[in-house]
Amino acid sequence: MRLPNIYHYKNLKLLIAVPLILMLLGVLLSTQIVLDTSLRGGVSIIIQTNSTISPSTLAGEITSSLHVQAPEIAASPGGIQITLPINQSLANADGYLIQFYAAKSNYSTYLVNATSLSIAYQQNRTPALLQQLQAMNANVNASLRQMQASLQQEIAALQPFGISNSTSSNDPNVLQQAAQSGYSSASAKYQNQTIAALHSLVPFTSYSYQQVTPTLGQFFLSELTNTIIIAFILIFFVVLFIFRSPVPSLVVVFGAANDIVVALGAMGLFKIPLGVASVAGLLMLIGYSIDTDMLTAIRILRRGEGTPEDRAYSSMRTGVTMTATAIVSFGVLFAVSLIAYVPTYYEIAGVVLFGLIGDIFTTWLGNASMILLYKKRKERI
Repeated sequence: MRLPNIYHYKNLKLLIAVPLILMLLGVLLSTQIVLDTSLRGGVSIIIQTNSTISPSTLAGEITSSLHVQAPEIAASPGGIQITLPINQSLANADGYLIQFYAAKSNYSTYLVNATSLSIAYQQNRTPALLQQLQAMNANVNASLRQMQASLQQEIAALQPFGISNSTSSNDPNVLQQAAQSGYSSASAKYQNQTIAALHSLVPFTSYSYQQVTPTLGQFFLSELTNTIIIAFILIFFVVLFIFRSPVPSLVVVFGAANDIVVALGAMGLFKIPLGVASVAGLLMLIGYSIDTDMLTAIRILRRGEGTPEDRAYSSMRTGVTMTATAIVSFGVLFAVSLIAYVPTYYEIAGVVLFGLIGDIFTTWLGNASMILLYKKRKERI
């Protein structure tokens, strides 16, 4: 059965309105997105259990047992997902550990500069070089003292976990080992205490535990945002190089951006958290979107057989078949991840699945129509 060629429709601008409406809905729904612990920081625990317990009851028991505020409890297939705020002592210690590594980086830089100045001074003993060497040695000593101070602050923050430090070494490597081992030991103790407390409240057979500090979560979010922005910039210039015109480039970027907005809206609607895994799904979605958008633009603008409307229709038949195959594949993965509840697969498959569904409307109602209008305008000129 051959479907009618929609591109013979006189008012193509009405077709373009469909992906624009989807974009608006996506923007509105995306405000409901929740960051998972990989981006906002905190502790995420997924326990596999057959026990039935009220989420509000479990939240109250966790608050009393672990002395944490506002734990988030969510049912997952075959188990329960528990999200806890990061332990404040660990969060403070993490900040001091970052300060320690910053001071150590400065120490290494100053030490290299001091060594170079010392060699230069041995060859040319001028007052200016001596003054620079003395200033650099002062910086070396100051950064070493800052490392020692950060270590002591970190250890003080970790006292609730029984972490202590008796080293008075001036060796930066010894100080680094003490700083890292102290934080690692405290994190392991907190994990063991948390799992033991949960096991006393809800019997479970297996669990997964993930802890991310707020600092690391902010860093991940910043880097992932920059990655997506750079990807769009590169896409624009690559398409601009191919077609030598900004219009096809903007249309292709619009298609990829709209697919991401639709996927974000679906994440907000179906409560798929935004994390490192789901951002990976968004990057995969960009690749799928560019594939169909470039297929459409090249066939309409570069091919010569038939009319532009016929070429657009032929592209749609090919592209929809490609996208449908991918939808089936990620649909199966999404279903499997729901049954077995594998969070990484759940986030990736959910993002790509809903983004591909949106891509059908974006590419074949929006992008193809825009390219056709651009082609007709060029022919009139």
